[in-house]
Amino acid sequence: MTSLTGSTQLQSLPDGPPLVAALAGSVIQLSTLAYVWQSYSSARDCLEDPLKCLLHPLNADPFGRTVVYVVAFALVMWLVSLRTMPSKGTSDPSIVDRLWSIMPWIYTWHWCVAGEFKPRLLIMTCLATGWGVRLTTNFWIKGGFSGGEDYRWVIVRHWYPGWQWEVFNLMFICLFQQCAILAFSVPAVTALQSDSPLGWLDAVASGLYVLLVIGEAVADLQMLRYQTEKYRRKAAGEEPGAYARGFIETGLWAYSRHPNYFCEVTMWWAFYLFSVPATGKWLNWTIWGPIFLSGLFILPGASLDITEALSSRKYPDFKDYQRRVSKFVPMPPRGKNA
Repeated sequence: MTSLTGSTQLQSLPDGPPLVAALAGSVIQLSTLAYVWQSYSSARDCLEDPLKCLLHPLNADPFGRTVVYVVAFALVMWLVSLRTMPSKGTSDPSIVDRLWSIMPWIYTWHWCVAGEFKPRLLIMTCLATGWGVRLTTNFWIKGGFSGGEDYRWVIVRHWYPGWQWEVFNLMFICLFQQCAILAFSVPAVTALQSDSPLGWLDAVASGLYVLLVIGEAVADLQMLRYQTEKYRRKAAGEEPGAYARGFIETGLWAYSRHPNYFCEVTMWWAFYLFSVPATGKWLNWTIWGPIFLSGLFILPGASLDITEALSSRKYPDFKDYQRRVSKFVPMPPRGKNA
């Protein structure tokens, strides 16, 4: 994609999984969420009669109506993504990227109002809002709202040309990703439905979440400064100097090749911790959200692997960086002779 710091040029594209495998993964995960929400949450009535829920939302369970409206919204998003078909011959799902950091705090504020601002839920809502405002601002600074699409969709479209891309767009990008966003937000539903008092685990969860938001912000800022200066020197015809290798490997990036992703995934596990005192169970029905979010980033062929494959092709020295620095979890870097 083209951003305010420069443009990503794709010269060689990695291979992706077969379409059948990708769609099967989406269907399995969507089916799991549907089963769990039907069997273990208050969304049962709305899932059994979604039309009634759509027509009479004020009479429906707050979480149930959220589920039904999210599915309907995902279908509308898919239709909106088709608007570029006449001009480009393909759909544009960029709206999903622009909503990633917005939807969770919309959901939590909806539940917070429905729950009359219960203390635990209010804390969770404020935390999610702080994360969302920060990440949305960062996305805007990088030019995410100025048009264009994420470079990863260019790669996936190469994997699945023509009608295959349109099916993938519907099932994975629009339906599954919107349900996944809702899923990692639903620990807040347990706070909505609980009257248990605040305790030490709420304090731990709050502290971890704030620390990880700060970590993600620092990693994003370090990357933005690096890319801005790299492209400035390139445009000015200056010697690249410390930017000659082309990729950042200082600051938090000296300990993890993806510190921003590590913070992003881990903070929603911290968010899940709020559900433990709310339900009285360490393992409860909301755990599928952070599990599926983790899969979006760290499973084979997921976001990290796509990014790594492209960087390996673009930067000759990236393999040395891979050898020395942890891929995901921050760890002390290995020596040059490791």
